[in-house]
Amino acid sequence: MAAPPFLPQSPATSSHAAGNAASTPSTPRSPGTRQREQQRMDLLMEINVELLQEVSKLQAEGKGGATTPQHAAQLKQQGQPSDLASQEYIDALRHVQANFTYLMPAAQGDASKTPQGPALLGPPAHMPQLQPKYDKLKELFPGWPGLDQRGGHSSASPQPNGTAT
Repeated sequence: MAAPPFLPQSPATSSHAAGNAASTPSTPRSPGTRQREQQRMDLLMEINVELLQEVSKLQAEGKGGATTPQHAAQLKQQGQPSDLASQEYIDALRHVQANFTYLMPAAQGDASKTPQGPALLGPPAHMPQLQPKYDKLKELFPGWPGLDQRGGHSSASPQPNGTAT
């Protein structure tokens, strides 16, 4: 089994890290806003549990591995297995990363660094059983289309190799 893949960097993570050296105090939130934010975070964590279980299952089936040809070459140079991961594995990891990109600043209470919503508001293609949870997620982010909904897979969609498509 190959070493765990490099987690992709999303545009939201890299641009906020570079542009916000000084943090600004967060605005006090109403109880309704705090409740909605907690619902959002709880649901994203539920989704991530299922996604991570899928990643673990795929690794056990031998479908894990390097997420990019560059990562495969790096593993090969280190004398480690350098097989490329399956598309299902990459898609599940991509969704986990997109959810964590939203969750981390939100959990830290820094509204200035929290994206408007998670980048991906639909399940990986091979996990249609998650659709009801993603439907609920869309309800919790009214008006937010997600970055994957803007003209198909837009340049803002995070990719496993840290580049955009």
